[in-house]
Amino acid sequence: MSEEKTEEKLEINAELLVRYKVHFGRKIKTNYMEKYIYRVHAKGIFLIDVNKTLEKLNVAAKFLARFPPDRVLICSSRYYAKKGIEKMCELTGMVPITGRFLPGTISNYQLEYHRSPDLVFIVDPFYDDQPLKEAAKMRIPVVSLCDTNAYPAYIDLVIPANNKGRSALAAIFWTLTNLYLREKGVLKPGETIDLKPEDFMVEVE
Repeated sequence: MSEEKTEEKLEINAELLVRYKVHFGRKIKTNYMEKYIYRVHAKGIFLIDVNKTLEKLNVAAKFLARFPPDRVLICSSRYYAKKGIEKMCELTGMVPITGRFLPGTISNYQLEYHRSPDLVFIVDPFYDDQPLKEAAKMRIPVVSLCDTNAYPAYIDLVIPANNKGRSALAAIFWTLTNLYLREKGVLKPGETIDLKPEDFMVEVE
């Protein structure tokens, strides 16, 4: 007699974020990010308060929902963010730019590949400094994931999170996609998409 496996229903909560290591920061902290840290790991890693991460993800979902999706640009040169960005954009209609961000994409309207977003979402202010600088120059609001070592200049909404880990980035984009779709009325309150964070995760090479 075969046993049927019942799939676990994922809920958006602090436990989920901890499971996917969204709370794992770095061994460096800045004064600005200190307010998001709740303790230090035995290995010297600063740990992020995922309750504050979840709070900011909810704010971000509400903020993103105010703009037409095709006017929201989600970009990052981080490889581990690639699939999460592309999957979220596929489900929401937002515009992805993964890999190298070509200079002038936002700031030079004469370029063939020019984009004119109303909002820019980046993964790391260090890695994604080009879109950050261009958005700031054009006075376009920026939402960014920020690790414990971040200096979030020119960022309008900071989401404290592990922005380097494969599983963490997948969980963040899965969570944000669900929260956004709830805001847009595509999902009911408490409902989630028929995908797991693993579906937002890049394969290990």
